[in-house]
Amino acid sequence: MDDERAGPVDAEGSAAPATGFAVGVGAVSALVTLLALNPLLVNLEGPFGEHALLGMLTSLAVALAVGAGLALVTRRVAMRSTAGLVVLVGGLAALAVVAFPTRVDRHESFVERPNERSTCVGVAFRHYPPGTSDASTEVYCVGLERPAPAG
Repeated sequence: MDDERAGPVDAEGSAAPATGFAVGVGAVSALVTLLALNPLLVNLEGPFGEHALLGMLTSLAVALAVGAGLALVTRRVAMRSTAGLVVLVGGLAALAVVAFPTRVDRHESFVERPNERSTCVGVAFRHYPPGTSDASTEVYCVGLERPAPAG
């Protein structure tokens, strides 16, 4: 009889360790996705403009979908191969480091004086919080940042 589970299972034959690990990876992925999408979607200069609630609900829905999808993928990979699980988690960690938005510039409220800290090798976008009248515009980078020269 062929058993589809070729990977690690505990003594009773259940997949509890793989499921627990998958739930952890899914939860962390959902949180990282929510935090990464928030500056882009809850943004006066973003796709939803003044509609901050719609941007927050969209980022929450996408984060939950990403978390659930990665939990399922992680469980399947964990059931089949420990080496594959290590590669998957390492790849997800590298993706989170590179794709997480990082603030590289800040423009003080009404006076245009950039306070650039880094240059962006990737995609940059501007963020201004909706519902405010006097806030700093920030520039975020999705990609790799290089420190700007002093001065």
